[in-house]
Amino acid sequence: MDFEIEIEQGTGRGSMTFTKAENIMNNVYLSLMVKKGSFFFNRDFGLQKQERAKCTDKTAALAKDYALDALNWLKELARAKEITVQARRVDTHRIERTVEVTQADGLVVSYTTFVEVV
Repeated sequence: MDFEIEIEQGTGRGSMTFTKAENIMNNVYLSLMVKKGSFFFNRDFGLQKQERAKCTDKTAALAKDYALDALNWLKELARAKEITVQARRVDTHRIERTVEVTQADGLVVSYTTFVEVV
């Protein structure tokens, strides 16, 4: 059984709870918060980090592609039917990334976070 991760509005930070998870938000959150290559059980799990990237439209496009890559395993295991990601520059140092995942049962889970760039 998975315990729910409570996501703080505005910051996107997660906190563990002892409530049973009712959706795949935990999977979405961890896929986007774990640095790719750092999870000992599966080095392909996680998100490619954009360290030292400039805040450009190209960087926003990469943020979108990296998120899709990190979440693709949910589709491969039939836990999700559809994954959409939008990324846009919000100021000179941040990219807003919004993810919507349609679970296999049709429930839509969404998560918004910011990517800090140079």
